[in-house]
Amino acid sequence: MFKLLVILLCFMFADDNLLPKAMLKDLDNNKIDVYDFLQDGPLIINFWFLACEPCKKEMIYLDRYNQKYSKYGFKILSVNTDNSRTFSRVKPFVNSKKYSFTVLSDPKSLFFRKVGGIVCPYTVVVNDKGEIVNTHMGYNPGDEIKLEEEIVSLIASSIKADTSLTDSSIISILSKIELDKKIL
Repeated sequence: MFKLLVILLCFMFADDNLLPKAMLKDLDNNKIDVYDFLQDGPLIINFWFLACEPCKKEMIYLDRYNQKYSKYGFKILSVNTDNSRTFSRVKPFVNSKKYSFTVLSDPKSLFFRKVGGIVCPYTVVVNDKGEIVNTHMGYNPGDEIKLEEEIVSLIASSIKADTSLTDSSIISILSKIELDKKIL
């Protein structure tokens, strides 16, 4: 009875917002631990599939953010959910776009469902402790603005420590975040 109570209490106080463990394959069929991407800082995990046009539109911005904020320890991790029927077209597509982020495969959508995914694109914002701090379902033009603000908020201390920062768009977002904090 005591063991059952301990197990029940563990489930009750388990941190539901923690990123679940997962081993996924990259496009060269190598197994990769998703937690390896958290070693340097926060990340966004984006789930998509080839036939999803909003996914492809969002990935343009995700690639920009990966390049723009990687020097602050931030990463984008892309997870493709195409099944075995369409997966053979994924690698050529990714290679043609020359994305700067890593693309992994979740053909049975197991990891996708573990993190609460229902529809694509599905974006999971994860802090450097592995906690899921926000999720976004779908994509509409303009959503990338809020997403960039979330990224800057996650890495604000690293950005503030950058004495060579000259990017006015980052400075503007940082100022907006600071102003919003003062208003609240």
